[in-house]
Amino acid sequence: MNKMRRLFGATGAVFALVSYLLAGCAKPTIDDHGRLVIYSPTGEPLSGGTLGHPACAEAIGKWFDRVDIDHDGSIERREYLDDARRQFAAMDLDKAGILTPSELAQYRAPYGVDAKTTKHGDDKEPLLAADDRPDPVMAADDKMRFEVSLGQFLRYQYGLFSSLPGGDKGKVARDPFLDMCKASYSPPANFHPHRSDDG
Repeated sequence: MNKMRRLFGATGAVFALVSYLLAGCAKPTIDDHGRLVIYSPTGEPLSGGTLGHPACAEAIGKWFDRVDIDHDGSIERREYLDDARRQFAAMDLDKAGILTPSELAQYRAPYGVDAKTTKHGDDKEPLLAADDRPDPVMAADDKMRFEVSLGQFLRYQYGLFSSLPGGDKGKVARDPFLDMCKASYSPPANFHPHRSDDG
């Protein structure tokens, strides 16, 4: 019995370590008002920095309208994957064909502040539990090498698109994308708005 406990304890410790490391790579960005930065499903920052602080539905709606090239009220798989390719190229700062956590952090820096920045003189890291999204880029790291190739990214994005209502048939309407806003993007529980924050 003790051997079983040790085995499960060791397995649990390994799982916890891997989860911790992956979470470190996929830690969300917090903008200068303590809000989680809104990302498109393909990883494009849609808020923070010069993009301002739109509501999630507004930000995703604008992204949807841009990706819906033929303006038929739905995004076809081809349109979605074209956007994923464009976004990968934008994030691939060194044009090596591989995205790494440090490169991704560099790309995202203008849209927020580092998640370890302290607020109100507190030495504790802000609570990020309100954000339950997998990182739209590093979640594609299926080999757990802390890097994502274009092929991995497109496979992950293909799967994500296909999992949405209508995606298996090659077309996703606006609402499934807007539904991604419902459980995410709320500020950390210990966040207090700036006096100038309009809410």
